Amino acid sequence: MKMHFSVFLFGLALTAFAADGGFAQAQQTTPTQNPFGLAAQPNTAAPKKSRAAPALKTGQFASESEAKASCPGDTVVWANSGTKVYHHAGAAAYGTTKRGAYMCEKDTAAAGIRAAKNEKRK
Repeated sequence: MKMHFSVFLFGLALTAFAADGGFAQAQQTTPTQNPFGLAAQPNTAAPKKSRAAPALKTGQFASESEAKASCPGDTVVWANSGTKVYHHAGAAAYGTTKRGAYMCEKDTAAAGIRAAKNEKRK
């Protein structure tokens, strides 16, 4: 008989708590905490800065049209500044490498840039 009475009291307490909305409100309004008991900190990290294009040296151009205007009668090539190799128009690497600039072919030797070994001039 004692067991039935305690189950009955537990049921009444649970019903009263749920009817009051205490359980639902407690879960919705309580802020979540991390397992170490510290309040969550807002993300204050600065956004990553994008890398600026490297400064072009003398004789280097950002666009092919600028290079053609400055190199009348000379071939315009793409100079890869990372590998110090230049590529002719029509090559897969022409104008597509991450670092580089358009140059007049005659200016590449003075800049220490050589022709690609596996490409033929068109």
